[in-house]
Amino acid sequence: MIQENELITLILCLVALFFAISNYVKLKSLPGLKIFITSFTLFTMGWFFTVIEGIIFEEVFNIIEHVCYICSSLTMFIWAIVFFKKRGEN
Repeated sequence: MIQENELITLILCLVALFFAISNYVKLKSLPGLKIFITSFTLFTMGWFFTVIEGIIFEEVFNIIEHVCYICSSLTMFIWAIVFFKKRGEN
């Protein structure tokens, strides 16, 4: 069963991801932008799989969801290291 709060969160993530990708040129000055976009995409995929697990294959999509969250967290950590390293150089 799909929960409304999970669906709303997915929609908000998709809107934020669309906003970030559509403003890619303006955000290019941000150090490690591709890493940041990758992290947020993985986070959005996690929310997508959260919604899908309510429909079919609950255990499988639950595992995929949590793998996406782990990968997103690791990628965000790498981005933070890159961001503060380059920020310290300037």
